[in-house]
Amino acid sequence: MGTIPAAAAGPGTVLEDLPEDALLCILALLAPPDAAAAACACRRLAAAASSPALPLALALRLGLPPPPPPLLPASPCPAAARRLLRSLHRLRRLLGLWRRLPSSSGYASPSLAAFEWAPRATLAASLLAPSADGGVGVSKSPFVTLSIEESGDTVAVVGEVPVCVNFVGNNHIVVEAAAGEDEEVEMVSGSPPEEMYAHFANRRSPGAGRRRRGKQGRRGGGMEAEHFVRIADTEPTKARPLQGLWKGICEDRTMEFYLVTYDNIGGVTCRRFRDTRSQNSGYSPVFWTTDTTFLDPPFSEQELDDYTSRDHIQGVTSNHAGTENRVISRILCINSSYDVVNPHLSTPLDDGRSVEGRIWLYEDGTFSFGFVGSNSIIDLRHVSSAGCILDT
Repeated sequence: MGTIPAAAAGPGTVLEDLPEDALLCILALLAPPDAAAAACACRRLAAAASSPALPLALALRLGLPPPPPPLLPASPCPAAARRLLRSLHRLRRLLGLWRRLPSSSGYASPSLAAFEWAPRATLAASLLAPSADGGVGVSKSPFVTLSIEESGDTVAVVGEVPVCVNFVGNNHIVVEAAAGEDEEVEMVSGSPPEEMYAHFANRRSPGAGRRRRGKQGRRGGGMEAEHFVRIADTEPTKARPLQGLWKGICEDRTMEFYLVTYDNIGGVTCRRFRDTRSQNSGYSPVFWTTDTTFLDPPFSEQELDDYTSRDHIQGVTSNHAGTENRVISRILCINSSYDVVNPHLSTPLDDGRSVEGRIWLYEDGTFSFGFVGSNSIIDLRHVSSAGCILDT
């Protein structure tokens, strides 16, 4: 089964009249619980949902290579096919960028992890950090590799050490030493707020009470559990041009990662990632605004003079030739306060830069920002494009 042909459906065609290949394509779009619910609708869907070809349909949709093994045994039994389907859905859920929650051990570690497809239908997670050359490059260090055995089960390792990658809800995962079979932990009421994650993440892992009795038998030794929260919107859209994960040279001439998010009331928040030794410093606010109304050209001479009088911050090896000549498409005025962004700060910063500033959106889709009282501009670039990490 190399390709899945499209079904030619007439006006009076109902779902159960579609050919099996079309039903497989539809079921491959659904999560396993939803596919199981659809199978209760009619015998045709029940037969398609239990077909050994369903995992292959999902694999082709994910862009993975078809058989030969190890992805799919030649004639998988129904149980192996179900395990394979569950494993493929699990790997698909892991795809993307994740933010590491602070560690209780106190050592500094990269704050970001990227899960990407690797050869032979494996999923490789890398830790992202600024490159050591002082530019805007991103270095990737191997973290977790997940693969699928011929039995259809998922296997995860860090180097050669077996580990478990467990979900807590949809947007939180835990990577910890293996204590037996991989176990998926789901929270019935959904995931708690992110602040609750940060508070409880390293006190105990999900299900720690159940696994504590077998701690001496862990094959991973003293590996500390690592907690990650999904970064949902990593790239900008037409409606949200500032949204996403960005990188830029900050005022100490080192590269940092910045996450810009939109809230439900139209506000925009920018936070900066740093390899952290404390609970708060690794995800610190940069600016915040409730008004996202851009200024369109022509711009006033005062706005243009404010921009041209500033210096673009450069890294040790950065080549910013032509940066100042980029065409500004729109300007956003920001008026933010650190104590509004993070009310838990004991001493809110009252520096003038934290109150008023500008965002300059360029025609190439990137942007810069600067604050009143400073003559510098921080230029931000994309970290990823179409799910692929740039400048590695």
